[in-house]
Amino acid sequence: MAHVTGLSAGSQPCTPWHRPTLAPGDSHAAKSLLSLALTGLDSRGFLFGPSLAQELGLGCVLIRKRGKLPGPTVWASYALEYGKAELEIQKDALEPGQRVVVVDDLLATGGTMHAACELLGRLQAEVLECVSLVELTSLKGREKLAPVPFFSLLQYE
Repeated sequence: MAHVTGLSAGSQPCTPWHRPTLAPGDSHAAKSLLSLALTGLDSRGFLFGPSLAQELGLGCVLIRKRGKLPGPTVWASYALEYGKAELEIQKDALEPGQRVVVVDDLLATGGTMHAACELLGRLQAEVLECVSLVELTSLKGREKLAPVPFFSLLQYE
């Protein structure tokens, strides 16, 4: 099960599907949650990332196909089964050291999520975990994400 780390004693672990509960006066846990953001991947990750972020009371940062975001951006190129693609994120979207969870609808070969993790690393963000609704296990995309933990709700061969 996926857990948001950094919560101190007296608070409950958090899966992406439950709102965290903090112990009264637990400022360390509150700071940990305030520094946490979800990132939704273009485009179906936009359906899940913002909804989860709103439910959890967290921020959400969008990672888009290159050329879609205003202002200065950082981008990464990655291979697809049928060619190549590029993702980008705004340079000032996250603070260095900010903790993030990457959210998408599907993990296939892992190329898109791996590129997103690379982008987040360039911004000096700490990727806690990658999550998706569906995982196509036969394509072994999870292996490409290591050592970042990965969680999927549904798995298909």
